[in-house]
Amino acid sequence: FNMPWGLTVDELGDVYAADWRNDRIQKFTADGEFIFAFGKSGDGNGELNRPTGVAVDEHGDIYVSDSGNDRVQLFNSESRYVQKFLGDATLSTVAIEYMMTNAGPNRLRDMADLEPQKYFRRPGGVAVNGDGLMFVADNGSYRVQVYQKQAVPLTEEQFSEPRRSPTLHQE
Repeated sequence: FNMPWGLTVDELGDVYAADWRNDRIQKFTADGEFIFAFGKSGDGNGELNRPTGVAVDEHGDIYVSDSGNDRVQLFNSESRYVQKFLGDATLSTVAIEYMMTNAGPNRLRDMADLEPQKYFRRPGGVAVNGDGLMFVADNGSYRVQVYQKQAVPLTEEQFSEPRRSPTLHQE
């Protein structure tokens, strides 16, 4: 490790650590046995620049607060890049609301009414809960943003058998 920052524990008890200076996420068993690491320095998809937070949802999806790149990235349970969240109003499909905090009273507002460009500014911690909500501590904007994950589990009946010899149908 070189400046471990954020930590989380998944449903199996495995520990994930944001390794800030090494621009990667490391995964360990509860006994401290190394499982895997992912991430490399950069600003491309799947690359990290000073990760500060990590969270894992009930599907095993891994959320990484990529502070140096002003985004949150989503990886699947095998650490493959899925998508990035920049904090805009169309995050994933639904950005429900976020809470602004300041010296005065806390206020809850709709995302669409706050500012013309809605980007994260040095996101810190990230957390997910069992209801599919993702919480992002947007440090540079002095707010916590809350998003709803929309995932629909598919049953085996919804999958087709792979075609062995696909052909184009021409009329």
